[in-house]
Amino acid sequence: MKNKDLNDYYNMARNILEDFYMVCDDKPYWICTPEKFGTSIGLGGAGQAKTIEANYNALHQYHLKMRVIKTHHEPEMSISIFGKTITSPVMGAALSGVKYSLNNVISEETFYWGLLKGAKDSGSIGMVGNSPACPDELGVTIVGENEGWGIPIFKPHSQERLIQLFQLADELDVVAIGVDLDGAGSMFWAESENQLYRKSEKELQELVDCTEKPVIFKGIMSVEDAVNVVDSGASACYVSNHGGRVLDCGQGVAEVLPDIAKEVSGKILIMADGAVRTGFDVLKVLALGADVVLMGRPLAMMSVVGGDVAVKMYLEYVKQDIIRAMTLTGCDNLNDASMNILARYE
Repeated sequence: MKNKDLNDYYNMARNILEDFYMVCDDKPYWICTPEKFGTSIGLGGAGQAKTIEANYNALHQYHLKMRVIKTHHEPEMSISIFGKTITSPVMGAALSGVKYSLNNVISEETFYWGLLKGAKDSGSIGMVGNSPACPDELGVTIVGENEGWGIPIFKPHSQERLIQLFQLADELDVVAIGVDLDGAGSMFWAESENQLYRKSEKELQELVDCTEKPVIFKGIMSVEDAVNVVDSGASACYVSNHGGRVLDCGQGVAEVLPDIAKEVSGKILIMADGAVRTGFDVLKVLALGADVVLMGRPLAMMSVVGGDVAVKMYLEYVKQDIIRAMTLTGCDNLNDASMNILARYE
């Protein structure tokens, strides 16, 4: 029996997830679902999935400029983040919610292990979120069992509860800790007994001050919020709209990222996601101003059908794409990935 490849895992995911998976308008690897009227949106987006569409369109209005007449140099793409070295500027996005988003096909614990171990084995770092269907501590506990190699991203619970979770993360010596600020609009959590909250500037500072670990604030889609994250003392500003899963008719990540980077680049680490599927997408997001790029849905699919083996395989595939993209755009290192390698079409 031959070993499975990415095509095998991709087809398995489509079969297993069934109604939870669709490709919109024949766009490859772009996952969405139609209006669900309050029921589970699976891997899709809020409302009519217009923010997923905005993510896709915003990123793909940029084209890579080919430049091949240059002294050859093997691309250098390893980076240091939060005191750790990873082999490429790609990490796993914060994922959770197997029950609500992935047809409950595996346990949340198994899902987290696939994401975290697969990322670690590929030389990267994975993130995990938390779900109303499981104890808040599940993800961070598994990160601890993974020798602390991972980043728990918590929903915006009450300050008291978040500080408790931050303290647990400290004890387990995780790489960093984050709060999913845009999770305040999660439909899944709205149906649970645990209320989620918007956070004030003062509350952001309180969270940063309660830990020695680097703190990430996720869900930043405006220059104003990015400035507030910098002022809070956080270590990273994570530009994301929750994969289009909380606010319909929103802006795409690639639409707002250049302005955010112009304002805060050099002051804080900039992380970003948003319809990223390949290493070519990764290079575009780096050129738009991110320091690190996050991938979500493809890794969720891989963890469901192939665990850490498939997650690692996908991240390795992406790294090879990045090498080709850098080689063919004249980028010798990640500092060369700027707006100069992009052409924009309306």
